[in-house]
Amino acid sequence: MRLVLLGLCLGSVASFLPSPHLTRANPRIRSTPLEARTESGDLVQSLSRRAACLGLGIFFSSPFAAFADGGASLVENSKIREGGASTINNQRGARKTITRGVQLDRSDFAGDDLSGVSFQQSQVRGGNFKGSRLAGTSFFDATLDDSDLEGAYMNQANLEMASLANCNLKNAVITEAYVTGATSFEGANIEGADFTDTFLRKDQKKYLCERAKGTNPTTGVDTAESLMCQ
Repeated sequence: MRLVLLGLCLGSVASFLPSPHLTRANPRIRSTPLEARTESGDLVQSLSRRAACLGLGIFFSSPFAAFADGGASLVENSKIREGGASTINNQRGARKTITRGVQLDRSDFAGDDLSGVSFQQSQVRGGNFKGSRLAGTSFFDATLDDSDLEGAYMNQANLEMASLANCNLKNAVITEAYVTGATSFEGANIEGADFTDTFLRKDQKKYLCERAKGTNPTTGVDTAESLMCQ
């Protein structure tokens, strides 16, 4: 991207410079060739430097530069910037890659960094997200039944109205996630999962507490403790 922008800037500058054959055809320049070449060279260098600075300035001020790190970044109000903010509250993430309503059954995303990606209303049944980074990822109204999310990092993920029936959530970090009463965890394996600061409806909490066991190997938090089971 830097080279493309810089090339475009330099190309634009070059189009305004006098061509060699026109210079040779000019009697005033021909009478003082050394001075003319010197002045022309100075002009090229000066404009080239300005074009280079302009090109780099455009790049670093461009929204594309935000994706240079390839993953989620730590910023103020990260819930909005990472794209996992509540859909019900009509908040929108600035880093989302939209895959809304896509058929992705049995897709393999194991170990991938999908931070900020939106799988809203998509079908991802039997998907493989084992060990994936899903920080701020939106699964709003998505179907994840029978998917493997073992060891996935799902901090601030949007699970509103999502179906995670029979999912493998073993050792997953599901902290500060967005969950609604319509979110289904029926039959899910939550051994070692960390739900710290994820607010659940009373019936959801009761159901998960009945299945809670183990300790998350990443955070060191007991599953039952993260759910505040009594």
